[in-house]
Amino acid sequence: MPRRKKLKQVRIGIFGLHRGLSFVKNLKRIKGVTIVAVCEKLDAEIEKAKEFLPEGTLIFKDFEEFYNVEMDAVVLANYFHEHAKYAIRFLEKGVHVLSETTAAPTLGECVELCQAVEKSGCKYQLAANTSWMPGVRELQTLYKNGTVGDAIFGEAEYLHPWESEPSGFNNRDKNAYTHWRKHLPRTYYNMHSLGALMEITGSVPVKVSGKACYSPKFTEAMSAPYVGDSSSVTISEMDNGAVFTTTGCSSLGPISKWFRIAGDKGNIETLRFDQCGVRIDPMKWLVEEGAENNGAKIYYPEDARSTGIFTDKEIKYADLPQSTKTGHAGNCDFWIALYFIKNLRGEVEPFFNVYRACALSAAAILSWRSVLNGGKEYEIPDFTNKRTRRKYLIDRVSPFPDENGEKSVPSASKDYNLFDKYEIK
Repeated sequence: MPRRKKLKQVRIGIFGLHRGLSFVKNLKRIKGVTIVAVCEKLDAEIEKAKEFLPEGTLIFKDFEEFYNVEMDAVVLANYFHEHAKYAIRFLEKGVHVLSETTAAPTLGECVELCQAVEKSGCKYQLAANTSWMPGVRELQTLYKNGTVGDAIFGEAEYLHPWESEPSGFNNRDKNAYTHWRKHLPRTYYNMHSLGALMEITGSVPVKVSGKACYSPKFTEAMSAPYVGDSSSVTISEMDNGAVFTTTGCSSLGPISKWFRIAGDKGNIETLRFDQCGVRIDPMKWLVEEGAENNGAKIYYPEDARSTGIFTDKEIKYADLPQSTKTGHAGNCDFWIALYFIKNLRGEVEPFFNVYRACALSAAAILSWRSVLNGGKEYEIPDFTNKRTRRKYLIDRVSPFPDENGEKSVPSASKDYNLFDKYEIK
């Protein structure tokens, strides 16, 4: 792998402004960062972003013009299922990549992405913002400190009934049929559930299976008629021996992100409908006799991420007041932006490098394959192993329409037993 110099001054581009505007707002706060160009095809998104763009930022509607701008790094905030192909092009050019959603929509593209990172020597990072929620960060600290011992079981739910809201993406994109949200299987959006449990425990999925809940009423009522499922569950066996059950993006309400880790010494979890609170329940035989509430406690972590107060150490990196809110549970978006730049400068190593990001994508892809094949268990490729991952290069099965509107598999669980011809031997 080529060696690359550490960057003190970073020229950065942002591809996609609907999701990328948050990165505009936060990256421009960080010292030594210049936003050189943005790319967005929709005029309304460009107009909305103009007041936040630094003076001199180039604005493009054509991707090729944007691609040809000299930059050190790019933020991919384009459509959910199209990150891999653009990431690979930028990596081939020698540009570092921050991917805002799933690494790749197919196993073959996961392999190609790993190859591109290895060949280029560039940095690749997944922007897993849920892992920066105050409660989730506290669970990670507690787990690292051995509060619950070794993980045995984990749960995470991501409930987001966006279908009950006006389908704003139809107004932003004339080609409504091909919009990825119309075809997103429920297992695919797993960054906010399985992704967080991975980072809390430092583990990676090795096997997955899945089931989904199909509802004809959802098909009739919601703005994603090619999906039809209300929710899904993925059962993941992790490399540390734990078993996790997680949703993808579930249409069940109310809106919630909740996480729980059960270990051999006790249980830790976030509070439902609360971004910061944490509950600890130790195993009964570890609790002192007469302890209040049987040793259980609920509290709010006292650190910068829960209060919105930045420390002097963080302020030195950024031009921002000591108290501010930057998006997603207070300051999650800022932490992602900051730690990407720190990664480029060689100061930190992100958990979600290309291999873990691809394992997370593969869990989404293969748990959907399991749903469509009666709950069959599938092994997650070891993307660090060049020999074992090679056979997956041919796997291009996708539920998302191509430029001709064609898709290789359905997005609804009512269609079972479709994958026999796609088995990778």
